[in-house]
Amino acid sequence: MEVFALRCPWYIAGPLTGLLITGLLWATNKPLGALGGYCDTVQWLQARTRGPSWRVFLLLGIVIGGALSAVAAGGWQPTLAYGSFDALLGNSLAAKAFTLFAAGGLIGYGARLAGGCTSGHGMCGTSMGSPASMVATLTFMATAVMTANGLAWLLGAGS
Repeated sequence: MEVFALRCPWYIAGPLTGLLITGLLWATNKPLGALGGYCDTVQWLQARTRGPSWRVFLLLGIVIGGALSAVAAGGWQPTLAYGSFDALLGNSLAAKAFTLFAAGGLIGYGARLAGGCTSGHGMCGTSMGSPASMVATLTFMATAVMTANGLAWLLGAGS
């Protein structure tokens, strides 16, 4: 099933994403963002809300949709290998687990501190002209570029 390996063209995915963002904002008065889904899921599981919001289903859809896509494409092959990350940490499961849990915690803390995640700020906040989202998105992107180049340099892949 090589059809699943093909990506949706930008000229289709971009306008559809824009319609989704504006449609959800119009219908719910809440921006699209994965952090909102996580927060709503936690509140629902702690019985702070009556039922799951649409954001809970968004988060579940991201996880389940990714898993179904991998299964349908025949590409689901769980492994403990982590590509070039292994060159930096070796094969130690404890080192990988510690690093990934620490990174996840820092990402979650940073997203809460920034008032949203990369998708919320980058797609929704910037399209609404939010100065805070512009700064947050610039910070996310600059950090990503510096980290990618720094890791490439550390691993000897940089030129």
